[in-house]
Amino acid sequence: MKAILYKKGGRANASFTEVPEPTVGPNDVLIKVYASCICRPADCAHDGGYSVFGKYPLVPGHEYAGVVEAVGKEVTRFKAGDRVTADANKPCGKCYYCMRGEVRFCENNTAYGQVLNGGFAQKVSVDESLVYRVPDGVSLRAASMTELVGCAYNGVEVASFSTSDEVLILGCGASGMLLTQFAKHSNASGVAVIDCVRSKLDLAAKLGVDTVLVDKNDYSKHEAVLREKYPHGFDVIIDATSDSELITRSLDLLKRGGRFVNYSFVNNTDIAKPVEINPRLFVTRELSYLGASFQHFKFEQSLRAIESGKVNCEELITSVLPLEGFFEGMDKVWNDPETIKVLLEPNGSSEGL
Repeated sequence: MKAILYKKGGRANASFTEVPEPTVGPNDVLIKVYASCICRPADCAHDGGYSVFGKYPLVPGHEYAGVVEAVGKEVTRFKAGDRVTADANKPCGKCYYCMRGEVRFCENNTAYGQVLNGGFAQKVSVDESLVYRVPDGVSLRAASMTELVGCAYNGVEVASFSTSDEVLILGCGASGMLLTQFAKHSNASGVAVIDCVRSKLDLAAKLGVDTVLVDKNDYSKHEAVLREKYPHGFDVIIDATSDSELITRSLDLLKRGGRFVNYSFVNNTDIAKPVEINPRLFVTRELSYLGASFQHFKFEQSLRAIESGKVNCEELITSVLPLEGFFEGMDKVWNDPETIKVLLEPNGSSEGL
């Protein structure tokens, strides 16, 4: 079958090539992949040669959906022809954190697209426990983003909006747009989002949220606009940019008792910069700085959110390419600031599926 294969990390070690079809164990579900999305943090890490989790050789890709082609002899919940998507993370169930019920912190997590072959291929074989049926009203294109929706879902759970909360989202990429949609449909009283790309803000504005353009050469400009609109600041700020300077400056936009949720991060430790925290600011305002980890077991909730229309995934797709267009798609993700989400189709058109 055709697949994207990284023999080692880095573009020079990757190719669109033939690989053996995956084996189907007794508890596995063989999925014919029709829609597979590029994840900027994870896939740029593979492509840039600085992946923290990747083990090679590897077929990456952890955001995908497709149709069941075959099942192992012990599989009971799925049959050939079912429309499905799959979680990427397989916690061990035995380590210290798993035994505490904190599987998101698993010390031995086995991730598809990082340790096990993933969805940038015509087929992928996945443990039944990680496979989810796609509701009839959800397209495979939308379902391919379920894992990312789950991460955003986890982010808003950490943020824990209350009825009177005013919320600011930093960044309008794929995650930022999903966070914005969740916030808009939450019980927050007001939602604002900032970005340095006008086209992304225009998309966010359709949700009925406040949008403010960022001048990357002068952050004081957007800060002044936000202070005028929200003179007391924000109860919750969620970062989806991993811009340490923007994060540092945005902490001062928190209200007394406010919460900052660090959702995004930089995979490349060589260029990652620390956030500066003023202890006096945090003490006198009683602020909180929280981290939002990867999602685990959020697929059912995420698929319901997509089905109900709380989040519109397809609107975030800016390019649709065949699997052999992977590197073209990666170039868009790396270099085109207007690109939000690139979707690959390993087995022909996914439209209408």
